[in-house]
Amino acid sequence: MPSAFDETGAPLMAQPALRIRLFGDLTVEIRGRSLPELARQPQTGGVLAFLALHPFRSFPRSALAERLWPDLPPERAAGALRAALYRLRCRMGAGLDPRRIPVRAERDRIAFAPPQPWWTDVRAFEFLLQRARAAPPYRAQRDLEAAVGLYREDLLPDWEAPWIAGWRERLRQQFLEALQRLWRLNETLGDLPAAEAWAARLAQESPTDVSAIRFLIRQAQARGDLDAIHRWWIHYRDACHEAGIPLDPALMAQAMASLPTRPALAIGRLLQALEELSRVDPEFPAAALRQGALEGMVQAAERALARGDYVRAAPWATAALMALSPETPIQWAWRARCAADVVADFWQDPARQAENLRALRRLARQMGDPHTRAEAVARRAWLELQRGRFAAVERLLRVAEASLPEAGQLFQALFRRLRGLAALRRGWFPKAREHLQSALDLLPPSASAAHRAATMNALAVALRHLGDYGGALAILKEAWALLDEAARATALGALIRGNQLVFQCWITPPSPEKWSAMEACWKEAGERQDLENAAWIASAALRIALRWGDPEAAETWRAHLETLWPWVEGGFEGPRAALSLALWHSARGDRREATRWRQRARERSRRWGREDLQLWTLALFSRWTREMRHEFEQLIERVGWEAWHAFRMESPFLPPRGRP
Repeated sequence: MPSAFDETGAPLMAQPALRIRLFGDLTVEIRGRSLPELARQPQTGGVLAFLALHPFRSFPRSALAERLWPDLPPERAAGALRAALYRLRCRMGAGLDPRRIPVRAERDRIAFAPPQPWWTDVRAFEFLLQRARAAPPYRAQRDLEAAVGLYREDLLPDWEAPWIAGWRERLRQQFLEALQRLWRLNETLGDLPAAEAWAARLAQESPTDVSAIRFLIRQAQARGDLDAIHRWWIHYRDACHEAGIPLDPALMAQAMASLPTRPALAIGRLLQALEELSRVDPEFPAAALRQGALEGMVQAAERALARGDYVRAAPWATAALMALSPETPIQWAWRARCAADVVADFWQDPARQAENLRALRRLARQMGDPHTRAEAVARRAWLELQRGRFAAVERLLRVAEASLPEAGQLFQALFRRLRGLAALRRGWFPKAREHLQSALDLLPPSASAAHRAATMNALAVALRHLGDYGGALAILKEAWALLDEAARATALGALIRGNQLVFQCWITPPSPEKWSAMEACWKEAGERQDLENAAWIASAALRIALRWGDPEAAETWRAHLETLWPWVEGGFEGPRAALSLALWHSARGDRREATRWRQRARERSRRWGREDLQLWTLALFSRWTREMRHEFEQLIERVGWEAWHAFRMESPFLPPRGRP
């Protein structure tokens, strides 16, 4: 007898002989008689639920017992099945002809085969979804709404039987897909309020769904509803933090681009009012009030930046730029542009950053002060460094060192540190060590502790790559001692702390406490939206686990790294992440996947000019061609033999290879 429901998923008859609801608590009705006790007996009700999900399919008793009670020995599982079937027949067969009981139990086999019309919400749900796939839009909309209406809750949410988990997850995914189709369908049909309602339902059910949150924020932007933008962004951010999922950078930029409009809108209205008042009364002090507003916004942005709160600094820096005018004192224009440059660097907005740098260079020339000119050069060098244009950084800073000696020893040390960072990012570790040591020697006693600690941290990274772990740890310890409590809570403090932890783990096998601390550093980087640093930590942790032969830790960090991959594959840490995954697959003997990730590492390291990673990928080849030997000879001159030997020591699972 087929199941009884019409095209809307409703029962075909007013009172079908058998109705079973599996979404939410188990509900069973036979000829209008409810059986609530089955919901309170998971073993008995579980037999009926499992069989109802597989109608007219015959199961051997032994296979069914093993499926329902996998943790019990076969004899006890068979006994539990017999007892459950007995209770089920007693509950469902009261007052019925035994031949009309829906569960057929024979000597060796059991099946759900009701002889009268029957209905289950799960079967109706799946039928409606299947039919909606081939239906025209308005018919599909009706079927999808009916299917979503049947999904009261997850499948039997209070039951924890092993077989339920797979069904529950599959049906939930179908439910989420139905919500997404309803949202897209209504958007296509032009019913944007309904589309927004279904997208909101999807975002409530799956709060980390980026596409739904993006649509809701876009709709709120169209209405100018800043409260809704903020509400949906916080909803998504908190869900990602709770689940340990990195935030989507594009979505973050979309939300943050709207949130800063609050001060900007207010300052726009203020400037318009001042302009109108100055037209009414030419003696009205509009310029002074405008300047006072600018100074207040710049100071608000600077206070937020001093705390490392870039999100709160962004709206004030944006509003301050709106208040600039030809009459603005050049010092305040400089401070406003500097704040905007820092914010643009944090949000990885190179176009806005380049615009600010052009303005800063013009202001520096007008001011004629060598210190401001040197600061403008340093900011431009930092932008080029972020873009991966390392040769341009080297040329710019070499000229600046020669042409701006009057800027003072502090800026000379800064220029040398930036040259060292450029060499470090290229993988030229001997040259990086030379520049960074020189920068440290050039620093005057009046240099800030943060400046000195940042230089020492970069030098420690160069020494670690050259195999001098002891020297690197000693420098990091000294750098950490320079920072006060407030500085240790900043991004620089987190970077030094993370480097100390990772370098120690390269020397000795990590303890469980060290693994926990590394996990905490990884999560902290994700919460700061520093996905590049999070990828660096995950890559290093994966290689450390491979070095010390810890498969469980390696699998954990492999999963973390593959989770981050979509967000960092095009960034500076993308090549390192790909190389670490290639090493993981190589250690497992999966040559096909190792080759795929190795190719990604080579392509991205060449794109970024990371010659150390280009060199490391050669170690993954079992045979070298003549071209590869030539490439090795060129790279090793700049990367250094010390770095090559350190990498080989850190990767003992790779086949031995000496000089080519």
